[in-house]
Amino acid sequence: MSAPEPTREFVAAPGNPVPPGAVVEWLTEGDGVRLRTARWILPAREARGTVVLIQGRTEFIEKYFEVVRELLARKFSVVTFDWRGQGLSSRQLDDRRKGHVGDFSEFDCDLHVVMERVVHEHGVKPYIGLAHSMGGNILLRYLHDNPHEFERAVLTAPMLAVKTAPFPLWLARSLATMLTATGNKGAYVFGPKQDPLRQGFEGNVVTSDKSRFERMTACFKADPDLALGAPTFGWLAAAFRSMDLVRTEEFAAAIETTVLLIGAAYDKLVDLGADIRLVRRLKRGMYVLLKAEHEIMMERDDIRLAFWNCFDAFLAPAIGQAAVRNIATTAA
Repeated sequence: MSAPEPTREFVAAPGNPVPPGAVVEWLTEGDGVRLRTARWILPAREARGTVVLIQGRTEFIEKYFEVVRELLARKFSVVTFDWRGQGLSSRQLDDRRKGHVGDFSEFDCDLHVVMERVVHEHGVKPYIGLAHSMGGNILLRYLHDNPHEFERAVLTAPMLAVKTAPFPLWLARSLATMLTATGNKGAYVFGPKQDPLRQGFEGNVVTSDKSRFERMTACFKADPDLALGAPTFGWLAAAFRSMDLVRTEEFAAAIETTVLLIGAAYDKLVDLGADIRLVRRLKRGMYVLLKAEHEIMMERDDIRLAFWNCFDAFLAPAIGQAAVRNIATTAA
């Protein structure tokens, strides 16, 4: 593991205020990994439930401040955190820019400890999962193993199959497997590392909204410790194993939670075809396709409005019923 991690609460950046009422808590796992968590907990009688906001690869708490404010306005408490290896949580290698993990079971441990020590202790039921990209993959793993935890789950552009262009998929998979097996799991994938601090809006593959892209890069400039570059071959091999697992018919069919997948029509990072196949295998799966780039929640206002309309409509039938059950349980 890398050198001691920063312990500050939030990174201040222009145009990205911290939503009021935040509580930051650092959790230490059994393997020594330290996770930065943040929660915004409304009074129990006011909250419609608790949204567990689960980020994608390279992301961090500050990036989602706007989303947190919108969830609070909808009367949801919010819990979120930085995965190991990104944000201000423990990085896995001495080079902080390398996105690395040995196996996605390590991410399972991160989500489990956040659920046990933050959501269960402070949140109000029902629990709603809202996960993006890699976070969607890991949430599916959690839903499979914990079938009654979440009332519903919303996945935006979930990482079920990745695009590896200009390299063919077979080559990317073979190299990841070979290099991991031969002790080179910590090497950057396909050559030189990326520098997030030098990336400009033109040519980016995640959003068509310049202001939100620049807000993210302002966070990097305010604190370079937030930045994460390309993944390692170890991360890629682990991702292939996890994607293979969650796509299987047996795995998907065992998930009891009602799930909404929201795909991005112009996604350059994940394969939309895998979304459709997964929805067909889920017991209770729904699918919406938006005209968006990969980071749907960081897109233009019109796209985000469509996202929130889908989110609200999907939760409406379940939240009212769940709230009644929660009140009855509390009263008893």
